[in-house]
Amino acid sequence: MSAPPLNLRIVRGARHLPRKAWDALARRGIHRHAWFVTAEACGADPCHVGVYRGGKLVALVPAYIERETRHGDLHARWYGPADRIAAVLGASLRPSITIGAPVSTSSDPLGAENVLTETVLNEALDLLEAEAHDAGAKTIVWPFVDASATTIRETARARGYHESFARAEAVIGVAWKSAEQYLASRSRNVQRTLRNELAWVHDQGIRISWESDLRPHAEKFDALYRASYLARTGYAANLAPDFFNELAKQHSPDIRVQCAWKGTALLQMAIALEGGGTLDLCMSAQSDETSRGLLHQHCLCYDPLRAAIEDGLTLIHLGPGELFEKLLRGARLNTKVSLVRGLSPMASAAVRVLAPIANVRNRARHRRLVGRITAENEAP
Repeated sequence: MSAPPLNLRIVRGARHLPRKAWDALARRGIHRHAWFVTAEACGADPCHVGVYRGGKLVALVPAYIERETRHGDLHARWYGPADRIAAVLGASLRPSITIGAPVSTSSDPLGAENVLTETVLNEALDLLEAEAHDAGAKTIVWPFVDASATTIRETARARGYHESFARAEAVIGVAWKSAEQYLASRSRNVQRTLRNELAWVHDQGIRISWESDLRPHAEKFDALYRASYLARTGYAANLAPDFFNELAKQHSPDIRVQCAWKGTALLQMAIALEGGGTLDLCMSAQSDETSRGLLHQHCLCYDPLRAAIEDGLTLIHLGPGELFEKLLRGARLNTKVSLVRGLSPMASAAVRVLAPIANVRNRARHRRLVGRITAENEAP
């Protein structure tokens, strides 16, 4: 007998779907049901596309309506200092529908790739574009599509989406059976650096923990994250005041926080999400005194690798920052592209002009970085 036909429909929030059914589709830690529920409880406006076969959820294209100004959103990144002028002239790219997991740099759908065919993606985009028109959105954005996602890229381009290079992120395959074996695999210079980090952390009496019960520490997480974000960007973090409390309420064993403590003082943190055999690190934060020191480097790569080896994970998504340090420690670069379609005449014209400009600018920045990495580290 032939398989039942696929049926697609809009899902108005992760809370409407069972955690078990959702998490069964997670290909990454950032796909966890608890992560979506937290973001949506804190104001994220969902319009996910659920793909069903015979009433069973088999794939999901996560998406959100972005109405507010965000200093890191597409409009601000593409227009730069002219973003307010563009909005006044009617060339705003907001509001938009953004495809991807919340509070992340991932636009990956959930579910097996053999389900997410060109036909399914086209039907999903039909639903999202209709949703965008109803919501008054001016653009649909896939901000961080993996360059290897050929079916997504070709489907979107055939529908009139403009593509531009977005950024590179660091990922590391966990190919070692122990932290000691990983250490021995590095060059002498990197081994010396890693051993210095380990010795310094020990000598300073710093304790590294991976907290799964977030309730006792939610206020400290919030305070450190906001202070670190402001110091790093010059902007206040656009994060709901109860985000960490909501995350703690989920009691998800697959969501932990990597913490560095000196006594009761929290010096560094990063949220760590497990799913699909991978570990995603996001929302990292550091105190001023440790932001560029040995503790920061230790928590950046070595300690996550140690934890991933213990948990039997195969891949760590280390994120887009500090690529040189991560590549020194064995990571590789993973290219991301943006796919954008303007829905109003002005937004469409703006996207048509800005996409190639953003592509040239971002590629030039990437070449400068990769050139430095190649020269100093012989990394690709």
